[in-house]
Amino acid sequence: MQSCLNNLTEQGAHLFGEILDVERTQALYRDMIAARAFNGDLFMSEAEYLAQENHFNANPTKTFNFLSQFEEQLQFIEQDPQLKAVLDHVLGDDYEVVIKKAVCGVPQAWLPDWIRERIRDVNVANLGPYIKKPFRDITYFRGIDFHQDIIDWPQGRVELDPSTFLTLYVYLHDVSEHDSPLHLMPGTHQLGATLFPHRLEHRHDDQWVYSDDQGNSIACIDQTLIGGPGYVGLWHNCTLHGTRPVTHESEQFRLSLRYLLGKSNGNVQKTGIDAINSRIKGELKPIRTRRDLDDKGVAQIRGNIINKD
Repeated sequence: MQSCLNNLTEQGAHLFGEILDVERTQALYRDMIAARAFNGDLFMSEAEYLAQENHFNANPTKTFNFLSQFEEQLQFIEQDPQLKAVLDHVLGDDYEVVIKKAVCGVPQAWLPDWIRERIRDVNVANLGPYIKKPFRDITYFRGIDFHQDIIDWPQGRVELDPSTFLTLYVYLHDVSEHDSPLHLMPGTHQLGATLFPHRLEHRHDDQWVYSDDQGNSIACIDQTLIGGPGYVGLWHNCTLHGTRPVTHESEQFRLSLRYLLGKSNGNVQKTGIDAINSRIKGELKPIRTRRDLDDKGVAQIRGNIINKD
């Protein structure tokens, strides 16, 4: 327990590794891919896309969610003793699930040419606005630049305190370097919430320098999370992370689970997250989190840092 708290405090993340039951994880994965045709037919036509007003409301919600049909099967994850013990200690035993969802890394082969052009060099290639509306109960992406999960939670968007949010990520199948694995930058949470796109300078290999808007900088590394079925990672909402696109030329795609968890408003006791946050220098409750979108939610800033070697 203490090692996990230390890792979250110092590194902004704790990597559990492959701790979940492999057979149950694989069974869940099989049932999920059997419940939907994962292919290029998920996408709207260009005319349908152009007819919509904006890019908002194109992601899963608590009530419109692909995972709703798998609630019973998800219990082996949500009630796992090791995970529960850590989360109870860090967030309190009455912690809340802000949102849980399936996330799908889309291969190039699925994309119509017109979508490939529209997302070229976009830093957050969230494909939700291009997906047919009945299938937007999953988050589909093709590479996401380095970001913080607080990006979606500026002040006032949710009643819970977003400074307490943690992300729990679960791999459902083997994820190699070709399968859009997570890239994590340990220690970057120390600067608190900064505006997206973030100020990152690539030095060499996996070495980077990360800066905030007040002139503070820290050296950090890009750590690639490779793992098999049941691999679990947990990180602070200010820890930088991202993904490169699936590199397979085939129909291969990545399907994983992402939980966003937060401390309950009713819990007034000091828990682990309060100790972690007390060590962070920067902002934890930002009013503004990004500078890349226009008023229709369309990206206006191009240039994908994570894909620059």
